[in-house]
Amino acid sequence: MPNKKGTKKASFSLAPITLSEPIKTTDGFTNLVETDVDRANSTTDAAPKKNTAVKKRTAAKDEVSELKTPTKPKISVEKTANHASEKRVDDLTETADEPENNAETAHNLSESELLRILDADSIDEIYELTDVLRASSLKLYAALRRIADSRGRARAKNHELMSQAGIKGIATLYKQERWLMDLKLLEKKAKPGPHDGSSYVVFPLESLPLPDEIYEKFQNYLSETK
Repeated sequence: MPNKKGTKKASFSLAPITLSEPIKTTDGFTNLVETDVDRANSTTDAAPKKNTAVKKRTAAKDEVSELKTPTKPKISVEKTANHASEKRVDDLTETADEPENNAETAHNLSESELLRILDADSIDEIYELTDVLRASSLKLYAALRRIADSRGRARAKNHELMSQAGIKGIATLYKQERWLMDLKLLEKKAKPGPHDGSSYVVFPLESLPLPDEIYEKFQNYLSETK
């Protein structure tokens, strides 16, 4: 009998398989089942994207808001308070100095305005007091200058002025007062009352653009009529 040769079965060794990604779990068919690890990974990946989108939208809204909202200058509270305080002090100072300023600063007439009022062609035509202080306005102005204080302020009743200026009618008094006011030598504020008193501010004759000889003649007139 022929000898039976023994046969050897070939042996195979299985090499381990290394997966780069975890195996997806299926439901037994072809549908993949999302595991807890997958959900965690997807949440982690989505979070930065969501935060980035929110930041972009917020930045865009802020930019639009800045464009629409006008920028208001910042004003210091302390500076505002100081400004208001300084304004009050200035107002009080102006109010306190008003009588003095009125008395010392006449509303000076220009030479052309003075010539128009006096109906003269040039200053050279004016060389007498009566060319400027006409009729009884000279006596009235002299009387007011004598009773005025250092600031040019004076108070008098109508009948007293009329007596000192030699004026007999009230209409004449008003007319001469008006002439002095036209020359910017007098300001008047009537005080209503039984005696019809008035307050005046008398300006110096030197406030008018006249020849020096007119000023000298008036000073001589004042000294002679004391």
